[in-house]
Amino acid sequence: MPERIEKLRAMVTELEAELAALTELDDATRALLEETVSELQATLSKQPAEIEHQSLTERLTESAEAFESSHPTLFGIVKRTIDALAQMGI
Repeated sequence: MPERIEKLRAMVTELEAELAALTELDDATRALLEETVSELQATLSKQPAEIEHQSLTERLTESAEAFESSHPTLFGIVKRTIDALAQMGI
């Protein structure tokens, strides 16, 4: 599990960098993604039993759908993050 957590941390870092680099992102989507990144960071500091599995993945999926066609790189990072969470059972 520690290796998966490190992979997830790397993806969150990549997501933060991509989000910071985007200038063409509307305010509502940016706010949603920033909130999601904060939640991911908080989740990474918890024990697996403390994590609300379904709600985190659902919120990530919903936020990704908002920019799938307009920001494919960002979408890819979020999708990989969702997949990593699923592999961890989160």
